[in-house]
Amino acid sequence: MTKLTKTIEFGFYLFLFLLPWQTRLIWHDAFLNHYVWEYGRFSLYGSELVLWFVLLLFMVWLFKNYRFTQFDLGRIWQRLKNPLVLSHWLLVIFLLFAGLSIFWSIDPGLAYYQWFRLLEGAALFSLVLLFHFSLKRIALVWVATAAVQGVFAIEQFFTQYIFANKWLGLAEHFSTLAGSIILQTDTERWLRAYGSLPHPNILAGFLVLALIFLFYLVITAQTRFERFFVLFSLVLILPALFFTFSRSAWIAFILSLVFFGGWLWRRRDYQSLKIFSKFLLITVLIITILMVMFFEPVKTRIVGEQDLEVASIYLRMEFNKQAWEIIQQRPWLGVGTGNYTLGVYDFVNKTWPGYYYQPVHNLFLLIGAELGLVALLIFLAALILLLYLSIRRLDSLAGLTTFLALLSVLVISLFDHYFWTLYFGLIIFWLVLALNLKQSSAAE
Repeated sequence: MTKLTKTIEFGFYLFLFLLPWQTRLIWHDAFLNHYVWEYGRFSLYGSELVLWFVLLLFMVWLFKNYRFTQFDLGRIWQRLKNPLVLSHWLLVIFLLFAGLSIFWSIDPGLAYYQWFRLLEGAALFSLVLLFHFSLKRIALVWVATAAVQGVFAIEQFFTQYIFANKWLGLAEHFSTLAGSIILQTDTERWLRAYGSLPHPNILAGFLVLALIFLFYLVITAQTRFERFFVLFSLVLILPALFFTFSRSAWIAFILSLVFFGGWLWRRRDYQSLKIFSKFLLITVLIITILMVMFFEPVKTRIVGEQDLEVASIYLRMEFNKQAWEIIQQRPWLGVGTGNYTLGVYDFVNKTWPGYYYQPVHNLFLLIGAELGLVALLIFLAALILLLYLSIRRLDSLAGLTTFLALLSVLVISLFDHYFWTLYFGLIIFWLVLALNLKQSSAAE
């Protein structure tokens, strides 16, 4: 292994470990109706600098190790019969369409900024696809940084306070502070756990993927240290996920848990099933204890009859109506990538305070509104092909792990937007796509 290869590998794992930390420089602030408009801000994240450094080295590595053949349209056309190649090119076409939307977007500057974010995700996608990274090492780093987030999340929930620190990218939150994400029972207000991320739901999505990687690690663990690492991480990550009180993440985690156990049972892999059963028993025990201790918040979150829960559900339905209204007015080209909240301002209501303008909490409706129905169909076709290819790889533990990661991301995307609108979520989305396509490539 050359020095360049080692540096790229170390830099990539360092980037993954630092990714949850939201230290950033806001180099262009934005306001709408005299209030801060988060989705109009331009930011540079600390982890982004690490990503750029790794991608620069990756370009050098590409030129040293890959032979670039002459462009042959006929050969490409023939290769499109392969679903693996077709899914890749559909993603490329989708990216090009997003770039073209700059020319018809409401705010070209905002569209260009979002497109640059998409290109960062695509560059990371290419890095993971072409460079040799160990899935086990990715899982270890992901779980390790998730365990750190677990410590923060548990401490935040029990103290009901999050301190502000600009160097760590933390904003102050407590249960009576306006703007903090809370859970209101009949008698108490509970601050939901954020970790170092800007919203509990975002932390929850990250932790679900960490737990899926834990499934993989618990089966592949060979040494006593690895088994201790898995158990220690589970004890930190699972309560942290619980304290986010994110319903979509809970659903994704339960589906993954059932699917993983069912896969082992169907394969009659009794040794792995025995190991996983112990993991499952500890998981059920931890969740049961937490549900008994915090029965009222759990009941409130599940039943959804409390005023704040009803208001939240109503608001999400209103966001869906806003998205459909924009799609009806701009069905083929949309309002431009990154321009959704500005589209709500222009086409729905110009009088709301800036913080009220939020993306629709459904990634697919959001893409339809920003890029139009043609781009959405291209995106859906790419995802369907990826799912098809991933299902074909369910004969291996690695294939199952990456498939469950993609499935969880798609389930959460039905109820949230951060895999498209935020740097952190977008990077994770492209990373999960790359891991799935890489596993499918290994089967070819």
